[in-house]
Amino acid sequence: MMRRFFSFLLVSLAVTCSSLPAHARSWRITHFDAAITIDKDGHALVTEKIDLRFEGAYHGIHRRIPIHYPGPSNTSFTLFMDVLSVTDGETHQPLRFEDHRQDDYRELTIYIPGAEDASKTVEIAYKVLNPVRHFADYDEFYWNVTGSDWPVPIDASSGSVYFPANANGLRAQAFTGVYGSHDTDAKVSVNGTRIDVESNNPLPMRGGMTVDVYIPKGILNEPSSLTLAFAFVRSNPVVLMPVLGLVIMGLLWWFIGRDPDPGISVAPQYGPPEKMTPAEAGMLIDDSIDPRDITCTIVDLAVRGYVRIEEVQEKGLIFSSKDYVLHLLKPRAEWGELTDFEEVMLKTIFVADDKTEHISALRNRFYTAIPSIKAGILDGLKAKGMYRVDPNSANAYWILGALATVFAAWLVCKAAGVGLLDSGPLSFVAIAATVLSVYLIGRQMTAKSLTGARTWVHVKGFQEFMNRVEGDKLRTMPPDTFEKFLPYAMALGVEAHWAKAFSGIIQSPPSWYTGPNYVAFNTMSFGRDIGAMSTAAHEAFVSAPRASSSGSGFSSGGGFGGGGFSGGGFGGGGGDAF
Repeated sequence: MMRRFFSFLLVSLAVTCSSLPAHARSWRITHFDAAITIDKDGHALVTEKIDLRFEGAYHGIHRRIPIHYPGPSNTSFTLFMDVLSVTDGETHQPLRFEDHRQDDYRELTIYIPGAEDASKTVEIAYKVLNPVRHFADYDEFYWNVTGSDWPVPIDASSGSVYFPANANGLRAQAFTGVYGSHDTDAKVSVNGTRIDVESNNPLPMRGGMTVDVYIPKGILNEPSSLTLAFAFVRSNPVVLMPVLGLVIMGLLWWFIGRDPDPGISVAPQYGPPEKMTPAEAGMLIDDSIDPRDITCTIVDLAVRGYVRIEEVQEKGLIFSSKDYVLHLLKPRAEWGELTDFEEVMLKTIFVADDKTEHISALRNRFYTAIPSIKAGILDGLKAKGMYRVDPNSANAYWILGALATVFAAWLVCKAAGVGLLDSGPLSFVAIAATVLSVYLIGRQMTAKSLTGARTWVHVKGFQEFMNRVEGDKLRTMPPDTFEKFLPYAMALGVEAHWAKAFSGIIQSPPSWYTGPNYVAFNTMSFGRDIGAMSTAAHEAFVSAPRASSSGSGFSSGGGFGGGGFSGGGFGGGGGDAF
């Protein structure tokens, strides 16, 4: 019974306490006055004097001033603002404040001692570098004096704008009310070089007062092209992203991806580097594995006696087609001198104990071996010490450079208080240009060792020899030179000239190729036949079964002349108490 009594008593006390009136706590702005001085260069010195009345205990106020606006052509425009001082309006002593960027606003958190059941005055002085808009026929100072984002009414508001001594012909208008209002409930007077504006009535919550001043040309100095360019970049720092990409990727290439100086120059070489296959020579010359680097290996294996190539005609119902039969000449027990990728190639072509295979039969089957063959060619070059940064490792540096570029661009934009995508289409153009620059330099990140660089010079010299050699020189070389070096000519893309150079010198076809009955053998015709075989092999090698998939305002005319409104122009903002 006693327990129930105490429970009832506690509930009654809670209900009674909750029904008691809470201590009233409120604040308001009794007067907002702004004194603005415009100098010859169009800079503005703004001093805001804000009279506040606090009912209850407060710590201070927040003052938020917008500095980020939409610019022309969907770009960004930033109001460059420097806070000079925050003081007590009565004692003129500095007040403690915090200054930081909050979204599109510059926010000042101002601490006011004694803000409890008291009237206080805060003075904020700041400089704005670019508040004047310059048009073809006039300049304009369009400024939101009080801001239209205060959550309390403003009992009275006023402002004065001072211009240089030669300011003649000024005109002004003022707007009051919530954002977008066209009301003109304010007195405006032009007193020589000074504009005075004062609201006729209190401003409502979220209401403000804006002044719009027409300035004839010649009073203020026009900003230079360099100044405008600097302001544009500062407002749209994303345009620096391609430059950052070039710098970062350039540094990576300079310190990591640059080939060493081989110390020798390219000169004709009469043979390939020792113990280097045609596929390896083809990859080393351009740091990539091309289709010809794989298909030329078939010819090289034929030249070395491992296979024989037979050209056949396959008859159809109406038309016949050309195909090629590969004959295995050496059993697996004799493959000891083959490289890993050459062995993979032969094992993929000749399955189990098969000793013949049509190239056309390799469709939808050989493609599975291509990754292993490519890896084997690269591993062979790495084993020979040709690379300091091989092509696969270079991709990691490419990704590192891309991430570093994005991070650097993010830091620059964050420092400027602008997002990467705030500049509209310009952001996407800058990002696309960055991707292109990073990609192009990233392709150059492969770095050869000193041995690789000198071997590259050798291969280049051998390529030059095969591409420039004439018949007189070839007649002095061994009879098997044509077929021995033909796979290298295919890998290096000079097979046409190599075959033409031997025209009239070689009289019979190589024993490893069985083709049509030549009335008179010609190396140029033979080169075309080998080219056709190489094309057919490439088409068969890369052929794969089809896989199924499931669907997985700057207004050019400004605000003057009836086009303005309360809250328009620069400045303004608002704040609250805390």
